[in-house]
Amino acid sequence: MKSTAATNIVHLCVWAGDANRARDLVGSHYPGMKISEFPHRKLRVSGFAQRIRLLRGLHGRAIIFYFESLQDFKHRQVLGCFHLLHRCQETVLCDKNGQWESIRTMDILRSFPGALLSILLDAKTVVFWWCYLKLKRAAPVDHATAGDPEVAYLIPTPADMGSVGGAISHIRGFLYGLKAHGVGCRVFCGTALAQDAFTNEIIPAVNRPYFFWGAVMLSYNLVFARRVKESLGPSRPHFLYQRHFAFSIAGALLSRHLKIPLILEYNGSEAWIADHWDPNPLRLWIRMCEEVTLKSAARIIVVSRVLRDDLVERGIAPDRIRVNPNAVDTNFFYPGRGRDSGRAELGMQPADVLIGFVGSFSLWHGIDPLQQAIARLLTSRLRCRVRFVLIGDGLLQGEMRAALAAYERTREVIFTGPLSPEKVAEYLDASDILVSPHIPMPDGSRFFGSPTKLFEYMAMGKAIVASRLDQLAEVLEHEQTALLVTPGNPEELEQAILRLAMDSAERATLGAAARQAAVEHHDWSRNVAYALSDMPSQASNLISQKGFVSTP
Repeated sequence: MKSTAATNIVHLCVWAGDANRARDLVGSHYPGMKISEFPHRKLRVSGFAQRIRLLRGLHGRAIIFYFESLQDFKHRQVLGCFHLLHRCQETVLCDKNGQWESIRTMDILRSFPGALLSILLDAKTVVFWWCYLKLKRAAPVDHATAGDPEVAYLIPTPADMGSVGGAISHIRGFLYGLKAHGVGCRVFCGTALAQDAFTNEIIPAVNRPYFFWGAVMLSYNLVFARRVKESLGPSRPHFLYQRHFAFSIAGALLSRHLKIPLILEYNGSEAWIADHWDPNPLRLWIRMCEEVTLKSAARIIVVSRVLRDDLVERGIAPDRIRVNPNAVDTNFFYPGRGRDSGRAELGMQPADVLIGFVGSFSLWHGIDPLQQAIARLLTSRLRCRVRFVLIGDGLLQGEMRAALAAYERTREVIFTGPLSPEKVAEYLDASDILVSPHIPMPDGSRFFGSPTKLFEYMAMGKAIVASRLDQLAEVLEHEQTALLVTPGNPEELEQAILRLAMDSAERATLGAAARQAAVEHHDWSRNVAYALSDMPSQASNLISQKGFVSTP
């Protein structure tokens, strides 16, 4: 049983959302008590034994987990187990809307039958999929017959994709690219997508008790595949196009049963992420689903040469892989979109040099070196006044915000949180310098990403400071379209920002060259054309009729 000894401390973990809002909410519920914060990163990236040690070391009145929305949180029963490990009197779940749920030991005991049922159902699911994935013989379907729609676009996950970030930007850009080419498309997804190029045909997951979210994702494959097949009826698209997700093999199932080629958009290995960034007890199933899906795809679209090389090493035939970096809608992101209004909203003076960053504050975004560079610049005596606007939300935002709290109070650093695409473009236009300080992979492997924001920066015609890291250094040319710095080096990052802050002419020259490169080589229309061109059989004839070309 938990100790009922009086304590004057509560532990706060901001899982997602505004840390200041979280502190205010906790302070109002526990007046006069000390709030001790620990970062979500400690739970997210640690292994099972490390999590137990962390939780066992917490003593106090309560441990509080703050979320953007409790309605969207998928791991309630896991947090119930957390309650049995730490040494606080209660576990609390709350969100930005003020919703407040308290978990006590008696609550856990009462919910035990339900938790046991969830575990048994999950066990049944994972055993079934273990057998299926072990026995399944995957092979690509390489013949397409004429049909309508021409493309069935698949997002086989019941998880919310959000309205901002690289993933939804890619989805939105690709679909708008299809529409611009006049391609017929039906979009099948688990939740509503923030796009209006085509109608979202939503396939909800079956509502059943679960303990591990991964078990829900596995079960969803059959639900999604069956509903898509029913919705298509006698119609057979030329091909299926699926974005790769952890636990997902729905595209492979549909390709096999409908005899339609699958094009897989592969932005990185979910198995690698489970090993290094987001430990998952079902990581073996993630790996097996990934292998089946890769073997079932007639074409695999990768966003970088690093990913292509990795797939070749894993036994995928090179002629099935096409390297197609991310892109940008250059008619949406462009110079002059909203500079004056954006600077006025942010409180910028004409002489202020504004440095912008947009991202999901993830582990690979270089948040730590950026934070250090900001602190170094704002504590130096500069001949110009620099300000920072940091757009987005994510795992490391709370830690960064706490470290730069003094500068946030003086409005030298502005955290906007997640914004609409329109507002992101406006604030990027309001900026003078844009930064992309990505860092190497933690295991020493090559950086496999293709940051969407990099191409958005280029299209805005702004001076860019970016890491000299794999694809970033391929897309950008040092002192021609950007300044490139050593990844993870805050001193070089600081000096590059300072150099551009002091030289408006160089900013203008770099920005104009970056914009030109984006327009000529990295528009979504070109991206879509290259992804879909030269498909086998009758599909290739249709693609040729649509005007697609096979050059990158």
